[in-house]
Amino acid sequence: MPRNRVVSQGQGSNLDQPVVAVPQNRVPKLNSLCSFGMTQLVMTGALRQVFCQHFADPDNLISESLRQRMRREGVWQEGPESGLYIESLGRWRPELTEARPGLVIKSGEWTWLRMGIGDQSGADVITGRRTFGGFWQGSHTIFVLGNEGAETQVLAAEVAKLLLWFGPVIADQLCLQRFLIVSIGELSALAESDENYVVPITVGYIAPEEWFLDSDAPRLKRIVFKASEILD
Repeated sequence: MPRNRVVSQGQGSNLDQPVVAVPQNRVPKLNSLCSFGMTQLVMTGALRQVFCQHFADPDNLISESLRQRMRREGVWQEGPESGLYIESLGRWRPELTEARPGLVIKSGEWTWLRMGIGDQSGADVITGRRTFGGFWQGSHTIFVLGNEGAETQVLAAEVAKLLLWFGPVIADQLCLQRFLIVSIGELSALAESDENYVVPITVGYIAPEEWFLDSDAPRLKRIVFKASEILD
């Protein structure tokens, strides 16, 4: 399983930005990509996997203040005792983020980008196989939830830097052409609760997709005839 480190050279205060931080990314390539390709659901699951692995160990965290808080109150783990709630929007249970911070992952719109006329990129004149392809341009938004404004912004900064610093690794592991942060939204009160704050972080990416079509019947390779039969 690949490991990737980022060493921060920031010289800020010890609480906000340690002089040396070595968060690690341990994300294996997804087997489902080999057979089915990228989908919105696969992307949601991949991002959740990245977050779960990052926040499962306080030594992975970039922010020293967040590292201390999660050592005190608990890191992410499976089950109701988790110190951080991480889930997709479709499975989000608002009552589970009332007393602890959370990350809610929402899929955005996907747009199809064509490579050529009719999406066709090539053909084999011998076998008759036609190859097609293009790109999906999509986005996901991560809603960072917290009980206090400052706490929410610190957690949002951690998520943003994780996605920014490890963006090339995520793109490689998910076979993406591009993966980048689009925006970090402003802090606001969560509509579903009077005691929670939210900061949205949007990421954009481009996922290639390629497929081919084979004819059911073999191609006509040659025509056999006798000239004498035609002339007669």
